[in-house]
Amino acid sequence: MTGQLPIIVILGPLLAAILAAFTAWLRPKLSYPLVVLGLAISFTAALKLVFIVADEGAKIYWLGNWGNQNHEFVVGIQITVDNLNTLLLTTVSGIALLTALYAKRLVETELAGRQRYFYALLSLLVTGLLGISITGDIFNLYVFLEIAALSSYALIAYGKGRAYMASFNYLIMGTMGACLYLLGVGFVFIKHGTLNIDNLSGIIPTLDPSQALFVGFVLILLGVWVKMAFFPFHGWLPNAYTHAPTASAAVLAPLATKVAVYAMLRIMFTVYSLDYINGLTGIQPIVLYLSTAAIVMGSFFSLTQTNLKMIACYFIISEIGYMVGGAWLANRPGLTGAMYHLVADAAMTSALFMAIGCIVYRLGQAQLDDLKGVFFKMPVTMAAFVVTMAALIGVPPTCGFFSKWYLIQGAAEAGVWHFVAALLLSSLVKAIILFRIIEIGYNRVAHPAIEGNPAIPRNEAPLSMLIPTVAMTLGLIALGLATNTLVNTIIVNAVPAALTQ
Repeated sequence: MTGQLPIIVILGPLLAAILAAFTAWLRPKLSYPLVVLGLAISFTAALKLVFIVADEGAKIYWLGNWGNQNHEFVVGIQITVDNLNTLLLTTVSGIALLTALYAKRLVETELAGRQRYFYALLSLLVTGLLGISITGDIFNLYVFLEIAALSSYALIAYGKGRAYMASFNYLIMGTMGACLYLLGVGFVFIKHGTLNIDNLSGIIPTLDPSQALFVGFVLILLGVWVKMAFFPFHGWLPNAYTHAPTASAAVLAPLATKVAVYAMLRIMFTVYSLDYINGLTGIQPIVLYLSTAAIVMGSFFSLTQTNLKMIACYFIISEIGYMVGGAWLANRPGLTGAMYHLVADAAMTSALFMAIGCIVYRLGQAQLDDLKGVFFKMPVTMAAFVVTMAALIGVPPTCGFFSKWYLIQGAAEAGVWHFVAALLLSSLVKAIILFRIIEIGYNRVAHPAIEGNPAIPRNEAPLSMLIPTVAMTLGLIALGLATNTLVNTIIVNAVPAALTQ
């Protein structure tokens, strides 16, 4: 049975999406439990694979496998589970499951009468994201990118008002990114005659540098950058996630961009190689400067916003700069920080959007001026919010501290001091925003503790939302405490061997 776990990871949410779409017509109430069951099966399989791969090494699963016994010129689909993606598979399926449990009340409130296909789309989105993470073929990576993207467009368009235009803008940018990626895949295939990632990783290092190889790499990279909203291709993200339904944003924000970052890492260090990246002496500094610009731009734009969702969206853009910069430092601590931050930022963003969702559920909106007294009205939610912000700032022992530590160490080792300055500036800006929210939510009301002031009634979010929010927030601390184990047993094996010697 354990040999079937890689395909079970994808089949769980895929079959759930299909069944949820059919039952939406006959028994709409069955859609939700079917999706939760599919996500639970996927998460269980992914979690089991983490321990199997840590003990036994990478696992390859073939769909089709029509060819000779040496897997040469095979017609089929390869699924690969290794140290680079097992943590991501667990993160995607786990956060998706927790978000599905969390989102039920939000969906009933915000999408009343319109939620028929919501859970099927959510499950299809997760299928696409898991497929990107697990596929062993660069063309099938494109297929899963588009499955996830099409689901994202629909989930965002479920919103009202500006959500339709935001979804349309995302569709245009996403299509451009997909075309760039597919064109790059075409260059690689014409040059090498294969799309299998393992085959390409064995062929490319043996070849002399060529223009076709370089152009294919650049096109694929640009396509993935558009998908992850890396600066300066970030314009679609803030409006898309801000105007989307809160439940849609709660699953898209922590997962979609992180999986795109993983795709970049897979292309850079598996399809191509560390030596190839280090040979791009003209491109590497440019990408590092763009990463610094992403961090600085995201940080300063977050300071100018008056809506919690929009602030969180600019945090995402800033954090993408962390991961891209860490990867392109191309040294051991920088790459370790990028891989660790992939998981840490997914958890932090999930906790942040869950807390914001609780606020929106009770207050009806997320404008800063409407947060007066919210620390008294929703003390548990705001405690979770403060802990999450502390993790984003980088306060120990949360996971955000350790990922920044590795990134700063890697940048210092490479002498890229502008990236170090950007990381520190980002933490400072997030601290300023946190203190601004505390000042509005705690100080701009007559304190009930002072004699004569009226009591402020407590009005927390429902337990079905509050429990997942608190669980995800506590997970930020647990993840931080488990840093040494994750880095030394899993991430160290995902870093290219040349950096660990």
